[in-house]
This record gives sequence, C-alpha cells and structure tokens, in this order.
Amino acid sequence: MEIKKNWTEEKGLFLAIAILSVFVIALFIYVYAPQLGGYALKSTGARQYSIGIIEITGDCEDCFDTNALADALIKENNLKIKSRETLSYKSQKAEEIINKYSIRKIPALVVLSRNIEKIGIDEQVFSIKNNYAIFDKSVPYVDLETNEVKGLVQLKEIQSDNCIECTPLLQLEKQFEGLGVKVKDYEIISSSSDRGREFIEKNDLEFTSSLLISKDIEEYWWIFDQIRDSLIEKEDNYVFKIPFAPYVNLSDGKIKGKVEIIFIKNKSCEDCFDVNELKDSFMSLGVYFEKEKNADISSNEGKNLMKKYNITAIPTIILSREIQDYDTIKKMLEQVGTFEEDGRFVFRKLDSLNVKYQETNKN
Repeated sequence: MEIKKNWTEEKGLFLAIAILSVFVIALFIYVYAPQLGGYALKSTGARQYSIGIIEITGDCEDCFDTNALADALIKENNLKIKSRETLSYKSQKAEEIINKYSIRKIPALVVLSRNIEKIGIDEQVFSIKNNYAIFDKSVPYVDLETNEVKGLVQLKEIQSDNCIECTPLLQLEKQFEGLGVKVKDYEIISSSSDRGREFIEKNDLEFTSSLLISKDIEEYWWIFDQIRDSLIEKEDNYVFKIPFAPYVNLSDGKIKGKVEIIFIKNKSCEDCFDVNELKDSFMSLGVYFEKEKNADISSNEGKNLMKKYNITAIPTIILSREIQDYDTIKKMLEQVGTFEEDGRFVFRKLDSLNVKYQETNKN
C-alpha cells in the first residue's frame, strides 16, 4: 500500500474543494453580470478627448445611478470635461433632449464628443451615433411612456412549515443583489397558509421551498437571458425549474435530499488527511447530512465496501443515493467521483485535492 505524498499543507484541501464550493445559484446561472462602471469602457491610450455629459434623472430613489457610470467613464479614459450638467426629466430642457435623442427610459446619460468613436465606449451598453452616445439601459428605471418605475423585483418564498431540514432561500436575495438586481421586497409565506396554498395552486408548484420571482427580472438585460433556461414562466412570476435540496416533494409530501455519508478510513494511516473535511465542503454546497458512519478498511464492512465499489484510494467518502436529489451539483460531482449502479456516489479524485492519501492497489 503506497502513501501519496503530494500534500503540502492542510489548507490545500480547501483550495481544491473551493472549485466545488460555488454557491448554488451560480450552478444554474452562467452569469454575464457587467459592472457598468468599468464594463462600458475601453482604454484608448494617452490621448485626451473632450466630452460633454448630460445626466437626466427621474424621481426614483431606487433607480440606477448614472452619475457613477459617468464618473467611471471619465476616470478610466482620462477624458477632459468640456461641460457636465444634471437635469430632471420633467424640466423643459430635459424634455427637449429626450425628444431629440428618442430616450424612453430614465435615468439616461448623453455623452457628446466629436471623437465619440475614438473614446472606446462599449456598444453593448451605449448606443453610439454621430458625435454622441446614449446610455438609456438603466435598471431600475422610469418608463416615460407609462411614467411607471420598472425593474423593482419582488421575491416570494413559499416555505414548508414542517421541514426543518429544508433549505431556506433567503440567501438568494443577496445573490441577486450582488448581480445588480434591485430587490424591492422579500416575503416568506407558509405553504400551509391560505396564501401559500393559493400560490402553490396558481403556479403549479411541485416542491417547497420555492421562490416566486416577479417578472421585473426580465428588465435586467445583463442577467435575464443567461438564467432564462433555468426558470419556468408562470402567469405573474418565474420559478426555478430545479429545487434546492433538501425540499418537500408536494406530490407525496416526502422530504428529498437527506443524505447519509460513510467515511472509508484506514486507522493505521496517521498522516492521511482528515476526511471529515470533505463533509464540511459538501455542507458548504448546501448538502444536508442526516446520518454518518465510519468504516475502517480492516473491518468486514470496510472490506466489503472497498470491493463492491472498487475503491483504490483512501480515505474517502460514500454518499447515499439521496445525493442525486441535488441536481444543481451533479455535473460537478461527476468530475470528482462516480455515481454507482445503486445510486450511491463515491469520491475518487483524491489526487486533485493536494492531500496525503493511500493507494490500496499498490504494495
């Protein structure tokens, strides 16, 4: 039996597992979320160009901050400010500019320059014309046609009363906000309440917890197209196709995603890494462990498991078939182990963790 000695320090395990430890929302969102302050810019070198800036603001406390975008545009491109003014969209001068440039959303930013095409403004963010560029993609914004504020997202979590193991979805609010989404309200609704039952029936929900996302999410042009395939459109909301385990299957009332973990160890290997750290890493992914047990390779159970699953590197873990309830991490798991015929998962890629372990197929 050979001990692999490519382990430098214990924290190496966490660095390797960090590849797995991406928050669940990132598992279904391949997000292209521009930070507009820098995304709109392309440095053009040392030459300094002169520009005029007009910011048109609305009576909207939650609307996008075009002032920050303008500041970044100036700073990143070393621009000389010939003029800069801020106008309320209700002023006469603002109305003239809105009509002149066919602006439909407020706040908006107008950049004026004879060298507009040389500045390096990104056409995916600005509309670039002859001697001027328009940014009117603010979200949230005031729709000038209806005078309504759009892009304020409401989230409603339909939560099970009798499932202490179930994953709360409140953390998704911060994830959305981190992507630039303005969440106006987050409401938790009991699945057994009248409103909860109404939302379940109206939206044909199959599991709880479920998150209802208002259709204002459509306004976020840098996110929505990337997450659209992960959502199901309902009459008034969007819901995620895939549940976050543990969850309650509403068709039979059973709780899905309660996993058992078996630690396969060799008590004689005092230098081997602490396999409990693998459990910690899976827990950081949201995996709920209902039971755990140890099986030493010298025991009958350990020998049987080693033989049954052809385990050649230890210490490692075996996860019960309930791990497959975690749809969002299946593809990642396939990169570090195998799903067996009985549905269990065996972690095999110990060599990728930069830890000390044993190979059992060598003497």
